[in-house]
Amino acid sequence: MADDKFTKEEDKRFTLRINKDIFEMVEREAKEERRSIGRQIEFILAQHFDSENKE
Repeated sequence: MADDKFTKEEDKRFTLRINKDIFEMVEREAKEERRSIGRQIEFILAQHFDSENKE
């Protein structure tokens, strides 16, 4: 069971420290794509690992 009512069973909640400039870039992209910042980070990571697995 998830730790709270907002976290899905398949999701893992954690704290992330990130460079302010990188955060602002992710935040801008998230707004453009209509995603939360967390989902945008997840999307970027998934793209990275998908491309790594294709090599």
